[in-house]
Amino acid sequence: MQKKPTTATSPMQKKDRYVVSVVITTRNRSAMLREAIESVLAVKNPKFDIELIVVDDGSTDNTPEAVSQYPVRSFRTTGIGMAGARNLGLHNATGDFFTLLDDDDVWLPNNIALQIALFEERPDLGSVHAQFRNTRPDLTPVGNPGPECSYESGWIFEELLTYFPQVATILTRMDVAREAGDFDPSLTGDNDWDWLLRIARRYQIGRIAEPVLLFRSRDKANERLAWRRFPAVVTIFNRHTRNLSLIQQIKLRPILWRHRGWWATFYFLTYSIMHFKNRNRSQALRSFYYACRASPPHVLFSLPRFLKALLQS
Repeated sequence: MQKKPTTATSPMQKKDRYVVSVVITTRNRSAMLREAIESVLAVKNPKFDIELIVVDDGSTDNTPEAVSQYPVRSFRTTGIGMAGARNLGLHNATGDFFTLLDDDDVWLPNNIALQIALFEERPDLGSVHAQFRNTRPDLTPVGNPGPECSYESGWIFEELLTYFPQVATILTRMDVAREAGDFDPSLTGDNDWDWLLRIARRYQIGRIAEPVLLFRSRDKANERLAWRRFPAVVTIFNRHTRNLSLIQQIKLRPILWRHRGWWATFYFLTYSIMHFKNRNRSQALRSFYYACRASPPHVLFSLPRFLKALLQS
């Protein structure tokens, strides 16, 4: 069992009222950004105040004008990337807690209050995450809340290797956020997962089985974006397991195998089918190629289903 490091910071100090620093990074999505900002500002609670920070990473649309209409702290950069923009927000945050919000997602009214309640019950926790609701582009919810996990709080580093909490459901003590350090700009995706895993190696993590966020799905297949993210997942997994004992590495290796299979089938084969149905042959073949790169055995196993779907398209 994972043990608490002796060098970790002390338990959280309770207050009558907290300040929560919320960082939104954005680029050329002013309409959705407005929805994101307004969903945060609409949350009122006697236990906390909001410090909202918007980092505009080089937008060329009317994002600066949109941001100026709200009571936020804003920063403008010139294409430094998501990790760099998140780091700028983190460095300028002054609250007791820290959280991120993607510019195309929307808070539910219960966000933050649930996490703070759990922190007060368990001041030894370093971070707390809740659930999210997947939605269509118009924010109509679809499916069951996620992620699918046990939702027991504690030393969950190994379990956290198996799934990806949504960033806007994660609330982190500011002292712990500072200790975790910067988001890694060398990663091509999922730098928030890497960051949370650093915390989970040193602190117990709280989990709440209740949705606090609407997570907007994209309205089209984007295999190139998914292919940028996939290598980062492999890099992050290897980074956080390579210093474990050989026995632990062997025990955890099937997790990476499942990740490879999920990306190969859920993303790339699904995208390939979608592109074939839309008669985008080159994109369909590219998606199929990415699936084979991600996990040839999973593609081979899924080939009958894939061919059946093609014949029906």
